Amino acid sequence: MEKTLTSQAAIDLQNFKESAIETLAENERNQMEFFVGDLKVEDSKLKLDDNFLSKEATKTVLSHLRVKNNFLDLQKKMSEEDWESVSQKLKSINASQAVFGRKMNTESTIVDLKLAHKKAPNGGIQVPEVFDLVYDALISSSADDYSLSERYFDSEKGEISVTLKNVNTNIDVFDNEEDFWKTGKRIDWSNTGFSIAPFFERLVCTNGNVAKQYGFSTNISRSKYNVGKVKSILESQVSQASDLVTPMLLEATRHLNKHNVSVREFLQYRGLFNEEEHSNILEKYFDLSYLNKAYRCDIEDMPVIWKSTADTGKNAYDFFNDLTWIASHPKEIKLPDQERRTLQIKASDLLFRETLDLELLAPKVIFGTK
Repeated sequence: MEKTLTSQAAIDLQNFKESAIETLAENERNQMEFFVGDLKVEDSKLKLDDNFLSKEATKTVLSHLRVKNNFLDLQKKMSEEDWESVSQKLKSINASQAVFGRKMNTESTIVDLKLAHKKAPNGGIQVPEVFDLVYDALISSSADDYSLSERYFDSEKGEISVTLKNVNTNIDVFDNEEDFWKTGKRIDWSNTGFSIAPFFERLVCTNGNVAKQYGFSTNISRSKYNVGKVKSILESQVSQASDLVTPMLLEATRHLNKHNVSVREFLQYRGLFNEEEHSNILEKYFDLSYLNKAYRCDIEDMPVIWKSTADTGKNAYDFFNDLTWIASHPKEIKLPDQERRTLQIKASDLLFRETLDLELLAPKVIFGTK
């Protein structure tokens, strides 16, 4: 019997594809190709015919022009003649730069803007095409070893994400038969970008995280974003043996378990949340009262160097698992999908940090002795 019939991961992926493609068709975005020289400025905003560029799309263009994000505000401060001269001169240098953007049929805002590259003349790979490449990579590898543990679809941005978890891996990170992890891959793509990265899940509490720094990422402004390259990356990454990431995970978890997090590191992650939307998370996981009491000061007002040397008393591995719990349990923690996914990546930055703040403290010495 063929793997296409026996692999549940492949079947689940096909079902997800059908659902996503149907939704994309209902909310079709028109792909647009134009040139930097076609853009005009109106009310301090970039515009193409009757369509304004979104804030993020505007930033992309201004970055390419090597001007600050507030450059367009100068239109209000300069005479019409001076502004026309400055803007035209700047724009003319890059007038022939091709740009790809998208907009909903029912809207007039251009989003998902990318600068074109000669090796990506069509503005990138189409979403269904990558679905097929992922499917082929599954089937050509040990597809039965994987389960489709997560799937994510942003219909507004046309972004897809799937997490393939290797069901056969059980990594005992502390050799005590109490703390097992599984590995896998998270694959994200849209018409304008693609990335794949290792995925790790701690089984004790089903906490997941994604190590973007050990993956592959590209967009249509780079020559790597083409069918052949993406196919090659998927084939090698999906079929890659789990023992290639096992040593990396073992080293990272054991490293965290030996140290505490500093006040600076604690506040760094606390800053990802705000009182208005995340009061329950802050109260349970990021309470500052015990630190303010212990240090007899408002720790948030202290200098960065002080914060880097101040101990929270929180074990770094336990703190990491708090972060991944928040990111991996949407039923218990009401956090939007995009924020959860971002937190999973941010948590990985802590897991794979080579040196924690409190490792850099100089040892105490006694002076005046022989």
